[in-house]
Amino acid sequence: MSHSLDIEAIIAHRRLVAHFQPLVSARRGMVIGFEALSRGLSDTDNATITPDTLFALASRQGMSLQLDRACRETAFAAFAAMHAAHPEALLFLNVDASVLTEAVVGSGHIESLAQRHGVPAANVVLEIIESQVQDTAALMRFIRRYRERGFLIALDDVGAGHSNLERIASIKPEVIKIDRYLISNIHNEFHKQEVVKALSALARRIGAMTVAEGVECREEALCLMDAGADVLQGFHFARPALPHRIQDVTEPLRSIIAAYKEHSLERYEHMKRSNEEFQELVGRTREHLRGYPMADFTHALLEHLLAFPQLECAYVLSEEGTQITDTVCNPFSIQENKRFIYQPARRGTDHSLKEYFLPIQSGVDTCMTQPYISQASGNRCITLAARCISADGVACVLCLDVMQEEHALPLFIREELANACC
Repeated sequence: MSHSLDIEAIIAHRRLVAHFQPLVSARRGMVIGFEALSRGLSDTDNATITPDTLFALASRQGMSLQLDRACRETAFAAFAAMHAAHPEALLFLNVDASVLTEAVVGSGHIESLAQRHGVPAANVVLEIIESQVQDTAALMRFIRRYRERGFLIALDDVGAGHSNLERIASIKPEVIKIDRYLISNIHNEFHKQEVVKALSALARRIGAMTVAEGVECREEALCLMDAGADVLQGFHFARPALPHRIQDVTEPLRSIIAAYKEHSLERYEHMKRSNEEFQELVGRTREHLRGYPMADFTHALLEHLLAFPQLECAYVLSEEGTQITDTVCNPFSIQENKRFIYQPARRGTDHSLKEYFLPIQSGVDTCMTQPYISQASGNRCITLAARCISADGVACVLCLDVMQEEHALPLFIREELANACC
């Protein structure tokens, strides 16, 4: 289709429309803003032209700047009425970073559009995609100029392609938009959960808001709330549409809020049951070890490990954090192709700075870590640590690595269990 399109005519005759997609805060129960997404209209049959087609054609014709500005004009014109009706709503506006040069940066084009259409700078979020940046100096000048005038800056598609955390440090965005790749199926993928958790925690520490893009189902939304995402955006709530056709997000938002409340109640019950189970496991293991002198602990641990299939590894530390037994492992827990990468810790290993030992050293009787990838097996596990005494009176610290099912617990339950036990 693109070969028959006249991009110059599309720009000149403003055959462009702005669709808007809501961004919602489930915790606040409200829409906080709308992202403007440009579409073109064919001059032959009025068919919609996707943004990818538009910008690819403009790039080939050397008209990227002209198209970018035309799209901004269309977005501001359409948003003006929306702002009048919802003065607190934010306009999320994409900026084609590839066109930012020293000559372009000083034009004040966006500022003029905002003033012309009565949209305060504080209501406008300028989205930058770092992969498009060609002139870093011009980009930084652009950001400084618009931030000084009250505009907000978002770093878009974080986590996609070759995205670089260095940009977060240099741009210092007010908003971090997490790419849809990390969002898709996140409720079933532990590594994605951990990456989004880390990005959300980073955003909180630097005072930025996180937006999760591409949310398409309730399970993703709930998992993202657990992981700390502030704002959600995606087809689960509403598809991009013309201003008068934007879907009402009341029902999906109400559903998510109700589901999250229900899960919150369930997690406390699950926390209680799990805590009881872990305490019982620790108690039975300590009682078992009390019947053995320290010299026989490795044998005693092996007996116990075989009786509890959920145990992956067991080992004992001195009160100073030095490992004083061998690490006894479930032989079926280490995949054959990982045996040279992941190796159990050996007798004499220093564990004194481990997160499961430090609480014990501070005086806590028992502790449980958050889930992590075991260096002994490469599997996801938690470590239970507890004070213990051998039959010959040697005080020590018992450590039990418990295997985690891939989907055993939602993210928020695992975290709160860890915090509750420590």
